Amino acid sequence: MELPKKYFEASNSFFLVYLQVIILLSYCNLHGLNMLCLATKSPVIRGNVTDQLALLQFKAKITGDQLKIMESWNSSSHFCQWRGVTCDRKHQRVTKLELQFLKLSGSLSPYIGNLSFLKGLNLANNNFYNQIPQEFGRLRRLETLELSNNSLSGEIPSNLSACSMLTFVHMRSNQLKGEIPASLGLLSNLIHLRFYNNSLTGSIPPSLGNLSSLKELHLALNGLTGNIPETLVRLTNLSFFSIGGNAIFGIVPVGMFNLSSIRVFDIGGNKIQDEDFSCLSFIWYPVPDAKRKTKFYRNKKIKIDSVRQNERWHFFKGIDPTTRKKRQI
Repeated sequence: MELPKKYFEASNSFFLVYLQVIILLSYCNLHGLNMLCLATKSPVIRGNVTDQLALLQFKAKITGDQLKIMESWNSSSHFCQWRGVTCDRKHQRVTKLELQFLKLSGSLSPYIGNLSFLKGLNLANNNFYNQIPQEFGRLRRLETLELSNNSLSGEIPSNLSACSMLTFVHMRSNQLKGEIPASLGLLSNLIHLRFYNNSLTGSIPPSLGNLSSLKELHLALNGLTGNIPETLVRLTNLSFFSIGGNAIFGIVPVGMFNLSSIRVFDIGGNKIQDEDFSCLSFIWYPVPDAKRKTKFYRNKKIKIDSVRQNERWHFFKGIDPTTRKKRQI
């Protein structure tokens, strides 16, 4: 006797419903929830498990926490309420991680790369060490990367170029080595690029001339060599250019003098061949204030005792307030 076809269909439907109930019960037990969760309209699980796990992995890499910041990172509160964490309201996803000036030490967890909604990462002025994880290149929404004044070593991850939304990249005063990745020239939204006071070598990548939005390029106090790339004359928005304290040689591209936005131009302490600029040890100022007897740089006043002009540029020798020695051109 054959069983009706509808009998098999009903049996299959019952089995699927049964299987779904078993999975849901397992999920509730796994997360410590009770059956009331089936009757509520709003989900009991808040936020995103992936983000929470990424933050806990970040915490696990912290080896020093003098101010006990990480003590607030526990199950008694939602991770969006943890110190330094900002989430968006709609999705409860982490958009900012700001832990600057908190005396934290440790290495950087690669799990930060799982914070796929992250727009701002600020870990400046701590004591993070070891390498910058390659997984940072997965942060496709990242706009600000601030890692200055730490003890980070290794090379600059070349795949940061995949973070196409980046506008600020600050890694000054670390122990970074190797070359500046040419791929950074793909970051068309970049406004500030600061790598000064590291141990970088190689030449300035010509590809940086593609950064049409760039306003600040700060590469001073490294071990860079080679010429100033001719492509940098295309940086029409550039207002701050500093490569002092390297071993850069050759001549200054003529087009650099036509960049109308430039306010700070530091090539001192290199091997520049131009006779007029070979001993230029600090900075050039634009002419509009040529009649003033004082100039300001980094909030330090420099008294000018000799001035000469060349078109829109203002060349001078002055007194460096830090060494009280005259600077010559």
